[in-house]
Amino acid sequence: MRKLIAGNIAVAAGFLLAGFAIWAQAPAEKPAAAPQTALEVLDANQYLAKVAAEHGKPLMVTFWATWCEPCRTEYPMVNDLVRQYQSKGLAVFGMDCDDDAEVPLAIHFLEKVQPVFPNYRKKPGKEEEFINRVNPKWSGALPATFFYDPQGHLFGQLTGEQKREAFVSAIEKTLATAAPQK
Repeated sequence: MRKLIAGNIAVAAGFLLAGFAIWAQAPAEKPAAAPQTALEVLDANQYLAKVAAEHGKPLMVTFWATWCEPCRTEYPMVNDLVRQYQSKGLAVFGMDCDDDAEVPLAIHFLEKVQPVFPNYRKKPGKEEEFINRVNPKWSGALPATFFYDPQGHLFGQLTGEQKREAFVSAIEKTLATAAPQK
């Protein structure tokens, strides 16, 4: 019996060492972003300050809410595109438009999707003022994504659920605004 236990321990140790050797040789993966457990609330001025903080970089801001089915459908695709384009210089953040009562749903949604970009929450109230500060031509419809050139000027927008191709085109045009002019 002791030989059997000793043999099993030796086999198990061998597997552990082999597994460690494989793990040690594996290429280092980029650590996953820490899950978001709270959403900082932004009013219109704070939103514009976040946009200004990205000065010098092309910026994409996506507005979404958990009650918006097209937002929930589009968001994972947006997250995938951000993974693809962040390394090319695209700055990104998200704006959750859920009400106070829906914050736990928003946090759960973010835990599930695991975005690679920060998300904030629009301060409830003063809807028209906030919308007009973001873009006076925006009706407030969701989902909505806004694109800013490196100088912080609104460059374009997508409103309503969009196909991947529309995002790729808008992102590439936004990135082109950062290219040196000839």
